[in-house]
Amino acid sequence: MRRLIFPSSLLVLVASLLVIAAPGPAGATGSVPHILCPQPQWQPTTTPCCPIPTNGAARADARYVPCCPQSGSACCASGTACCASGTACCVSGTPCCTTACTSGALSIASSPDPSTTGRKVVISGGLTSNPVSGAQVVLWRELAGQSSFHQLAQTTTDSAGQYNFTMKRGSVNADQRWYVTANGLTSPTLQQDVAALVGLAAAHTATAGQPVALTGHVTPSHAGQVVLIEQSRGGSWAVIARPRLSSSSGFKLSHRFSHAGAVKLRAVLPADGRNDRSNSPTLTVTVK
Repeated sequence: MRRLIFPSSLLVLVASLLVIAAPGPAGATGSVPHILCPQPQWQPTTTPCCPIPTNGAARADARYVPCCPQSGSACCASGTACCASGTACCVSGTPCCTTACTSGALSIASSPDPSTTGRKVVISGGLTSNPVSGAQVVLWRELAGQSSFHQLAQTTTDSAGQYNFTMKRGSVNADQRWYVTANGLTSPTLQQDVAALVGLAAAHTATAGQPVALTGHVTPSHAGQVVLIEQSRGGSWAVIARPRLSSSSGFKLSHRFSHAGAVKLRAVLPADGRNDRSNSPTLTVTVK
């Protein structure tokens, strides 16, 4: 004689249905809350959430507990000001409400801007309209010549919803763009302009008609590019030489001054895809 074998899962299901159908103790009818939103079999748990689901709003009373369609939905904790951007606000003691949230904005600024190679740069800003303490802030950067942003650093907002990142000396050497993300918000994109560090050196005195050695260097390296050696004449600057930078980003040349007097000189790196137009400090040579 054959025996009928029932799957254990089917037996468990039948037992569960019998428990649900069994009448409760006298006087308990209506005291047990019911979960309104249906859950799939693979997701047996339910999570209260903001805002109230449509099926909960229609029958909101003590016997019915609204729930999220899915577990893990973003809800704000009791006592906090707002849920995620675009959802409802939560009030202390009230799990859910329908008051619209003020998402606020995220600001960004840099100092100094423009800056010079080798200088420290501070990126700062904050959450406005809806400041949040302890929010994670991520700094994103796109260097000159790149086509995408990359995460550079992260920090948290202070008690006033403010943040700052300090870029150490030598870390900001070329033009770049910044933005930050925090609390579901994205700041505007900030263009950081950076001038190269240009040096020019020569003897302090020279003799008219005799060659004078002029040397210099550009940081960061712009090897192969042309720099302009300019002389001040009548309130304007005139180009007197165009040396090309060596593989070490330096230059050296000789120049003769035909007239005696104080000669003011400077070296100029024209703007390119990496740095703004950059000038050396003015150098004065006394020609006798």
